[in-house]
Formats: sequence, C-alpha cells, structure tokens
Amino acid sequence: MKNTYLTILRSDLLRNTSILISGTALAQLIPILLQPVLRRYFTPDNFGAYSVYLSLLGILIVISSLRYELAIILPEEDDEAASVFFLSVILNFGFNFVIFLGILIWKSEILSFLNLSENYDLYLYLTPLGLFLISFYQSINYWLIRKKGFFAISVNKFVRRGFEGGAQMAFMFARVANGLIYGDLIGHTANVCSGIYQAAKTGLSLARSSPRKILYVLKKYSEYPKYNLAPAFMEATSYLLPVIMINKFFSSESTGYFDLSKLLLSIPLALVASSLSNVLLHAISEKDKLRKSIRKDLLFILFFVVLIIILEITVIMLFGEELFTLFFGSGWELSGTISKILVWSFAYSFLTSSFSSIFIALNKIKLLSFYQVFYFLAILILFFFNHLSFESFLKVYVIIEVICSTVVSLLIIKTVINYERKILIESI
Repeated sequence: MKNTYLTILRSDLLRNTSILISGTALAQLIPILLQPVLRRYFTPDNFGAYSVYLSLLGILIVISSLRYELAIILPEEDDEAASVFFLSVILNFGFNFVIFLGILIWKSEILSFLNLSENYDLYLYLTPLGLFLISFYQSINYWLIRKKGFFAISVNKFVRRGFEGGAQMAFMFARVANGLIYGDLIGHTANVCSGIYQAAKTGLSLARSSPRKILYVLKKYSEYPKYNLAPAFMEATSYLLPVIMINKFFSSESTGYFDLSKLLLSIPLALVASSLSNVLLHAISEKDKLRKSIRKDLLFILFFVVLIIILEITVIMLFGEELFTLFFGSGWELSGTISKILVWSFAYSFLTSSFSSIFIALNKIKLLSFYQVFYFLAILILFFFNHLSFESFLKVYVIIEVICSTVVSLLIIKTVINYERKILIESI
C-alpha cells in the first residue's frame, strides 16, 4: 500500500493534475474575487442578459468545428495532428460567418425568442466573434494537451482571466453599460494570442499541413461529426438551456440570480473538474496505447473529488444566504436561497465531469452519444413545467439533473470495468 501511495505521488498524473489545478485556481480566483465589486455595479438584469449570451456560446461552440478538435490528440504523427488542428480552425471560421449572416437577417426574431430587449442586440452581433475566439483556443488547448503542455495551459487560463477581469473593472469605472461582454471578448482575444505563442513553441506551424493533408484528416476522423456532433450539441444544449428557459419563462432578473448561484456552485467544476478531465484524457490515452490498467489513477481522482463535494454541500446548506449577502450585497440573497436547491445537482455534475474524458480517451464515442441524447431529452421535459414558480421550477430541474448524472455514472463504471477486464484477459 505504501509503495502504491509513493507511486501515485511520483506519477505524471499527480504532477500534471497539480499544475493544471493550481494554474486554473489562480486564474479562476480573478473573476471570483471581482464578483463582489462587479455585482454591486451591474444589475441582475445585466448579468442575466450576459448569462444568456454565454449560454449561446456554450451551446454553439460544440458544433463550430464539427468536433474535429477532439481528434487532435489521436494521431501518432504531429504533422497529421497539425492538419486536424487547421481543419478545425477553418470549419470554425466558416460556421461563425454563417451565424453572423443569420443574426443580420433574423435579429428581431431571435431577441423575441430569448426574451431579450433591444438594449441587448449588441450581444447578438458579438456572438460570432466570441464563439470564434473560444473555439479557436479550444483547438489550441487540445494541441497543448497532446504535447503535455499543462503548464502552458495554466498560463493561458491566467492570461485570459487577467485580461477579462481587468477590462471589466475598467469598463465598470468608466460606466460602460456593456462592459461585461467587452471584457469577455478582450479576455478571449488575449487567450488566443497567448495560446498561439505557446502552441508555436511546441512545434505547431502551418508548414506541417497542406490542403491534401486537411482533406485526408477530414475523411479519416469523420466519425466525430457523424457520431458525436449531434449528441454533443444536445448535451451542451441540455446543460445551458435552463438559463435560456429561465430568461424566457421568468425574466432576465431571475436569470441573474440563477447565474450567480451557478457561478459560485460551479467553482469546483471550473477550478478542478476541467483540469482533472484534461489530465485524465492524456493519461488514459497513453495507458490505453500501452494496454495498462487505469484503476489506480481513477481511485486517486475519485477520493479527491468526493472530499470537495462534501465540503461544498456542507458550506452551502449551512451558510447559503449569509455568504451571498456578505459578499455580494443584500440584493443577491435570493441567489443564496436557490443555491441550497441547486447544490445537489452541481455537486453530482462535478463528480461526473471529472471523469467524462474516459469516453473520449477509450474511444467510446457511441456510448457517450447515447447518454448525450438521453440527457437532452430529459432536459426538454422542463418545457412542461413553465407554469411553476421560479423555485419549484428549479427543484424539478435538480431532480432531472441528478437522474441524468446517475445514468452517466453507471456508464462510466461500465466502461472502466470492461476496459480492466479486457486488459486482464490480454495479460494472461
């Protein structure tokens, strides 16, 4: 047991996890620490509209590169991986150009559907730009994962949040009404610039690719848009659709309260889950190639995640309203109240998100797709509860989320058991 413990402490998994989590934590502390100031200037209505904008980005980013960015880590040769990278960027640009044309034609209809006033039409016009920047960096991120550039990923996170937070504060003092979205765009621009520099240092260059190679990888990895695009779009829509539903069924103010609760409850997701998922993606991919067991790595991560979940639930249930009132002002007390409802679904999501990369690393795309379709259909049930009060609507939402998280947990366990059994049989 002692030898196993020492092995884990000396492993690449722990080292890479520590680098990513520490870097991500420092980066995420910037917007978190600025929230008490920003929330006292920008209203719940401002944050509600901004949350709808971020939800649109989160939904559309899934299809902006047709999921080809996921394949960047798979090729054995860097030249082929670079071709996948540039393919994803080309698809990203074309998709957002089409989105921009659609907004020009149907702006009024989109605003009406989202229940946003004309005061927020700029948010629509800037959506393609924000989406392009986020998707571009997402492709860079997968390249850096491939090259084990975990420190570079942490640096880029810090650059993004630093520029974003600094810009939003500057716009707040200048009393710019749209300062939240301007700061967001500045942060993502800085992130892309830093990412390009980091990726170039690890060997990414246009010279590694060509039109012929891009067409080759377009066909070779076509299973990603074929089998994962629609389900992944459904999953992202399922996760972010509640924000749009709340804005449509209730108001931007209600969305603002939900947004703050979501922000605070998602701290473990933002600080830890994405980092763990990225590290596991690389670690499991490597062990799969070598046909080695992944059980010890997963148990180590599970223990760490469960401790965080217990801490989060305890703090929110005991001090929910007091925390939100203390840090954000009396006007945000409702966010503390609804956080006691939402904490259960967010805690469970943190657990499943930490291990979600298992499906990709072990190439179980179809199984992942099955869950994503199930999740999407489950969330659509919320449309039948638009007559409920705000808090009752959130309770139904939490029940659906917990059921879906249980399903994906069972699928993850099934995938790991099958892999371990296969490795054991091959070793005999």
